[in-house]
Amino acid sequence: MPKELFVFPCPCCGKQIELDVRTGHARALRPEDNQGGTSLDSLLKKQQKESDRLGGLFEQAKDGHGKQKQRLDDLLERAKDDAKQNQDEKLRRPWDLD
Repeated sequence: MPKELFVFPCPCCGKQIELDVRTGHARALRPEDNQGGTSLDSLLKKQQKESDRLGGLFEQAKDGHGKQKQRLDDLLERAKDDAKQNQDEKLRRPWDLD
């Protein structure tokens, strides 16, 4: 006669799980061990704090990117102005210096 009741450890939490093949029901053998978790309110507060922290980091990164873009634009404009002023000079190449 085939076995109708299987007991095995849960891969996530390690608790013993009892599976009845005939009915298809599964249950933990010691469900009272599951008590003592964190409440939903505390999880939501932690999530909100983490969201605020990540939002602040994102804003800092966005501001830094904007400042870098402005700095690079200023350098490009300065280089264009220098190129216009020094149109008469011949460009020097490293291999021509020998």
